[in-house]
Amino acid sequence: MNKRKFVLAGVGIFLAGFLAGGAGMALFAKARLSPMVRMEKLGPAGFFLERLDHALGLTDQQKQAITPIVVDVMQRIHDVREPCMQSEEEAFRMGRERITAQLTPEQAAKFTEFMARAKERRQRFFGKP
Repeated sequence: MNKRKFVLAGVGIFLAGFLAGGAGMALFAKARLSPMVRMEKLGPAGFFLERLDHALGLTDQQKQAITPIVVDVMQRIHDVREPCMQSEEEAFRMGRERITAQLTPEQAAKFTEFMARAKERRQRFFGKP
């Protein structure tokens, strides 16, 4: 009987830890990952305007007046960043070539996949060059 209580207590502690970990991850995802999902859905201008509205409590008239300004500024920022992003892509390409030359064929294949995933993440976050 004592052994049974001990096992049940261990299972209970395990389940409590499992549930607490799941709840913690849900809170983390809501706090940290949710803005990224909204940014992808709304785009940079829409995301910024949403945050601005939340912080300032904009009226509909203010939103209508501010939206074209935000869109214009975001486009200007994109235009300024684009040459830098192209230069960055060239630097990554040269780096990939130099690193690949040091790898075995198996490592090179894995490295190519690794860099493709990294490029996809950069493009999703910063946009395409």
